[in-house]
Amino acid sequence: MGVRLAMKKELMGLEGSDFMTADDVRARLNQVAKKASQQPERGFSLISRFNDNHSQLSCGENSKEKLLEFQRHRLFKDVLYTRKSVDAWLNSQVN
Repeated sequence: MGVRLAMKKELMGLEGSDFMTADDVRARLNQVAKKASQQPERGFSLISRFNDNHSQLSCGENSKEKLLEFQRHRLFKDVLYTRKSVDAWLNSQVN
């Protein structure tokens, strides 16, 4: 993680909170993809699907993924996802 990203996360107050940045979600998806190494293309597909949805949210469009709950940070306007919704979305995609 870069210094700028670490500083931004600290200023956002995400440590110990229920929210994850898009980079945190991608890291979580990478962990799951590495554990299920039988299907590496499945992990790539999950990350691509998340990136597509995140790009739409960043542009102000509606979310295609109904299980992914999000909110915008008040100061930085970044899209933040709840840990519970990320886990629920991941479970629905893996199973």
